[in-house]
Amino acid sequence: MDFMKLLKSIEELLYELVSWVIFYPLTLWRIIRDPLGSLAYAERELQEPEAQQYDDAVSPPILLLISLGVLHVLGTFITPPTLPETTGLLADVRNLLAFRAIAFSFFPLTFGLVVLTARRARITRSTFKPAFYSQCYATVPFVVSISIGFSLTAWVEQSLAAFFCGLAVLFLGLVWYGIVQTRWLAMSAKIRKLWAALIVLGALLFAIPFFFVVAAVIGYAMSTGQVL
Repeated sequence: MDFMKLLKSIEELLYELVSWVIFYPLTLWRIIRDPLGSLAYAERELQEPEAQQYDDAVSPPILLLISLGVLHVLGTFITPPTLPETTGLLADVRNLLAFRAIAFSFFPLTFGLVVLTARRARITRSTFKPAFYSQCYATVPFVVSISIGFSLTAWVEQSLAAFFCGLAVLFLGLVWYGIVQTRWLAMSAKIRKLWAALIVLGALLFAIPFFFVVAAVIGYAMSTGQVL
């Protein structure tokens, strides 16, 4: 009986992994093509029965995790080989991916709280989950641009063209993210776009430096094997 349950679990896992090959690019394209519709979809799907949620897409947190895994593999090809290898706990791929997942989750966490505050909604587990899930969708293209952009800027000593291309990718990703967040905040919280833009700008001015400071501190501690 237990053996049959194990086979059934393996069957479901295999199907889920194969389905990602189809639904991952479709979900990513949907976010890029219609970001506001995708964010609304992410919140709306949580109201469906659990078995029917995200039936035609990859769920937001899983999409973010898959993207980080793909970017890790891609980074091994586009990052210059002259960079020093990671040491300590971060030398383990699993630890590195877990660290990136936690670090980049700071953005949907921050903007999820911003959206709920602008809506004047009470912050609870039930209200925060839809906001966080929708923000995971918005964060994925932003994470892709950051990762690819920084990988290209690391070629500054070998190729200025790659360096400036990396800066352009970073800039475009940041602008896209800011515009999407502004439009979503204005629409979902029913506030003026100018006021929404100021809120988003303030959130970015807080989130980005804080993200890099925390990432640097945790990354240094983990790379040296020290315990915070």
